[in-house]
Amino acid sequence: MSDILEPKSIVNKANENIELVEFDEFINNINKYETLGVGVIIKPSDDIMLLKDSLYFIELVILDFNNFDDGRGYSQAYFLSKRWGFKGEIIGINAHLDQLQFMLRSGVTSYELLEDYKGFNEEDYSNGFSICYQAAANNSGLREKY
Repeated sequence: MSDILEPKSIVNKANENIELVEFDEFINNINKYETLGVGVIIKPSDDIMLLKDSLYFIELVILDFNNFDDGRGYSQAYFLSKRWGFKGEIIGINAHLDQLQFMLRSGVTSYELLEDYKGFNEEDYSNGFSICYQAAANNSGLREKY
């Protein structure tokens, strides 16, 4: 799934096949998708505020974290999960190892690493820290230290 435009469906945690649609397609055709329980592929530049009132139509969300210098995916995950109470899966794709802790703290529920990181020990990067230097909605048991 390294190409964000490639997947047409994904298997969720409940082992159900979920159809994926791109953000613009969903926004432009909400009535078409409101009863289907689709997944929405969101790019960092997409205005997720447009999804706020339609979250109950969405089964899962895919966020692209390919650009290491772009933090919008963290904000998108935070708004979806913490502010707006989205209960579906939030999947981060094209993830770098160094992003895992931040992704999980911001609301991402699962992730797929870039191919370059296949075989690496993800545990050290996702759960290997005991302190943090900034507050977050989900510090996952981390102690804040300034």
